[in-house]
Amino acid sequence: MNKILVVRTDRVGDVLLTTPVSTALRQAFPAARISWLVRPYTAPLLEHNPDVDQILVDRGASAGELTAQIKKENFDAAIVAYPRWRIVWALWRAGVPVRIGPASKLYSVLFTQRIWQHRSEGKKHEADYNLELLEPLGVPFKRYPTRLVLTDAEKRNARQTLESHRLTFSKPVVILHPGSGGSSARWPLTHFMELGDKLQAAGCDVVVTGGPGENYQNIMIDNMHRIPVFIAAGSVSLRELAALFSCADLVVTNSTGPLHVAVALNVPTVSIYSPIPTCHPTRWGPYPAYPEGRKEHAVLVAPLIGEEGNVQEDMGAVSVEEVWRLCQNQLARKAASAGSAKA
Repeated sequence: MNKILVVRTDRVGDVLLTTPVSTALRQAFPAARISWLVRPYTAPLLEHNPDVDQILVDRGASAGELTAQIKKENFDAAIVAYPRWRIVWALWRAGVPVRIGPASKLYSVLFTQRIWQHRSEGKKHEADYNLELLEPLGVPFKRYPTRLVLTDAEKRNARQTLESHRLTFSKPVVILHPGSGGSSARWPLTHFMELGDKLQAAGCDVVVTGGPGENYQNIMIDNMHRIPVFIAAGSVSLRELAALFSCADLVVTNSTGPLHVAVALNVPTVSIYSPIPTCHPTRWGPYPAYPEGRKEHAVLVAPLIGEEGNVQEDMGAVSVEEVWRLCQNQLARKAASAGSAKA
């Protein structure tokens, strides 16, 4: 295996939860050239990753153009973690000798090796499903952490950005990210606001971030007792947002891509999840923390309400007090870890 392609053309969290595949491939084939095919939005996540040699961007061109793009690279194998007809067809047309993917679609017949998976049941973690796809290459299953690599310059710039908002880093910095990008149900914004007030009253600096189209600034300013720092939605790039997260002592969010950004950067988190199998932390939790339980990542799961046939998650039933207690625990653990490191 000299040239291997990893395909993951969906969203931020999905791409990060596939990065362990690159690490496993690097361990198994240290001399191989490892390339990725991703969307333009997520491509920056792979920059500076030592387990990624090339980033190909899928801009939605025709299947014929995509075929030509793939064919000229002469890949020996392709691992498709997110199969879609156009991409699977292009890989087949390009003549990639080994094409591996889940056996869940009719067009999966175009793979040379198919792995039977039932991802919608949510019985395993998404990253584990991705790593299972390496079995036909003789790569033994082994968990690796997700990976996102920032440069020192990016970290310095993020710190300067927060300092320009009058943060001195003399207090714990907590980032609240109330959105979910539409990927799952959200903890109520009113709960985030109440938590933000509690954190500030306890002596923390609170920063509120948002993804594209997630601008809750005016609502929060009108309703919070203490106004936090807002990083306006869409005002920073994905890598700049990641660098801001790297400055935090704690990130509190829903199940969303930015949660996995924080986890990949080893920033402690508290997250609130839906109990529905397709959204449950068993599949989408901090990796490889849930359900094994790494202490730096705390997860709360909302209850289901309603009767059979009309059941839904009650995200508001996860109380502010529950999340507040976990935030206190995480900040105390972070402070104790920092203290022992200095000693």
